[in-house]
Amino acid sequence: MDRGRASVERPRNGARSPTLLAVVDIGSNTARLVVFETTAETARAIYESKDVPRLGSRPGTDGKLAAEAIERGLATARRFSQTLEFLAIPRTLAVATSAVRDAPNGAEFVREVERTTGLSLRVLSGTEEARYDYLGVASAWELSNDLVVDLGGGSLQLAEVRDGALRNSVSLPLGVLRLSQRFLEHDPPKRREWDELREHVRVALTSAVEAFGGKGYRLFGIGGTVRSLARAAIELREYPVRRVHGYPLYDHDIEALGELLGEMPTAKRRAVPGIGGDRADVILGGIAVLGELLRAAASDRLTVSGTGVREGIVLEAIGASLPAPAEVLAERSATAAAGSFAFRLDHGREVAETANALFEALRPRLHAGRSESLALKVAAWMHDSGLSIDLWNHAQHSAYLVQNYPIWGLDQREVLLAAMATYLHEGASPPSEWKKGYLPIIRPPDLELAVQLGAILEVAEVLAPAHPRFALGGGRSVALSFSASAGTALPLRWAEKVRKPMERVFGLEVRLRDA
Repeated sequence: MDRGRASVERPRNGARSPTLLAVVDIGSNTARLVVFETTAETARAIYESKDVPRLGSRPGTDGKLAAEAIERGLATARRFSQTLEFLAIPRTLAVATSAVRDAPNGAEFVREVERTTGLSLRVLSGTEEARYDYLGVASAWELSNDLVVDLGGGSLQLAEVRDGALRNSVSLPLGVLRLSQRFLEHDPPKRREWDELREHVRVALTSAVEAFGGKGYRLFGIGGTVRSLARAAIELREYPVRRVHGYPLYDHDIEALGELLGEMPTAKRRAVPGIGGDRADVILGGIAVLGELLRAAASDRLTVSGTGVREGIVLEAIGASLPAPAEVLAERSATAAAGSFAFRLDHGREVAETANALFEALRPRLHAGRSESLALKVAAWMHDSGLSIDLWNHAQHSAYLVQNYPIWGLDQREVLLAAMATYLHEGASPPSEWKKGYLPIIRPPDLELAVQLGAILEVAEVLAPAHPRFALGGGRSVALSFSASAGTALPLRWAEKVRKPMERVFGLEVRLRDA
């Protein structure tokens, strides 16, 4: 950062001012009210309220919603309606899913909700729910050949993605509440009950995955049960990143949790970090579904996505362009962050252009590719975001924002690389705790790479106003050139500021051409 040119102006990003939009999502087990701050292409959750009315609990023999469940659902809807009125949200989209669409008296419940609260519930079909799942996940990940998995209380939605586009979907009656109430009579369950549950799930999922065309998918998981299992696995593994978004939930995680939780009664499961009281009595159903799904898909992991059906609903409403490449998703996130924290994204883009040019010139000396290039661009876009907190320690604050603000399009390793490069862009040394603190996401070679990306960013910030060109020499040098007129935009002692990091990190001498 050139402190002589520090600015507190709002960023000139061309984006419209954020607006608020709420989603009410009434599922079979839980119900949520989420308020989103939206721009032209992004939606960021800024408020959430959750209730557990268990609308799909203990339906009658005719499949109707139980009277007690309806009353709990209406109480939740009334509370959400009062919250929306208090917050003065200009627009609300309200939906209901499996429990309501499957029940013969679901329409009566919808009419009663509207009569007593004014909320107009739209009952999503299984196909619609899977499409919103897809849109929500596509807002945070560059999709290719994938399976989007939404595990709810009443149903399981599977959305098949080929070449980034939604190709097919299916809704199966394999929700955790439904399965738990049908198969698990004892607490903890008997071995016979557990075996019958898994066999039932295995048959249904094997047929569904085969109908999609078999194996070879990446799996993305969404829903409260998936997130609860991820939180529990993070606690058990002492994983360095506490956010569940991007966590790789492995088959051995699920197996270990099944062995641990399957022997416990519900009361003890509630005390397990990550599980909590809302899902303690249904979590085993989730373990059975996810374990059998990984087997059917011949995959060893499921990547947890923090975005899902509610984000999909909002993004459709604002007309966001999806699917999109990872770089586009990341830049949309950085643009939204610039609106929130008032840093100059135009300066970040200029630095990113120069950093990318130097990265490409140094590529033969780097063990890096598209993933690392993306991390560097995010670091460049947001390297001055910490100015909104503190001028003198802005690099550390910028790194914190990169790591904790939702920057979509990046996996957890890429986020950490971007944050570390941002931290190092003013010549700081890597903190000693990084070496062990970020394992297993960041390995020792990644620490060296982070130092290199930080040095590239350090040089790029100095030279960006002159739009330089770089060329790696045959020996131990890098050639730098730019037009004579551009040199007037450079800061004082710019040559020294460029030479030091290039020599320190890369062992390269900087040679000037046509300066």
